[in-house]
Amino acid sequence: MKLSGILDRRMAWVTALTFVLLAASPPQAMSAMVESRTADGQTISQRSHDLETVRSMLEREVVVQRLADYGYSKEAARAKISSATDEQLHQLASLSDNLAAGADGLGVVVTLLVIVLLVVLILKLTDKEVIVR
Repeated sequence: MKLSGILDRRMAWVTALTFVLLAASPPQAMSAMVESRTADGQTISQRSHDLETVRSMLEREVVVQRLADYGYSKEAARAKISSATDEQLHQLASLSDNLAAGADGLGVVVTLLVIVLLVVLILKLTDKEVIVR
């Protein structure tokens, strides 16, 4: 009876020590970036999306003219874009997303004129006068 109690106690200590050691050393965790997938299983690569965006911008006449002003041909620009890093390509794509269809700042001018006209209208409606000398 006494031997059985000692074995039970030893077994309890061995089991407890095993659990402590296993809990103290967690398994190694691994992580990695995973590409997004569409519903039909195709992968969406950010680089390919950015590359397509920049290439579509190269088709615009305004961009081609600007490149010619700086001494680049469309083919030279395509070669430089193909060798660009992912970060540079993403920066170009995000800048080209902001480029308006007109690309000449007409939208900014129209917006400023509308704001000025609204201010003048509000001043007229409130019977205020602004005198510029």
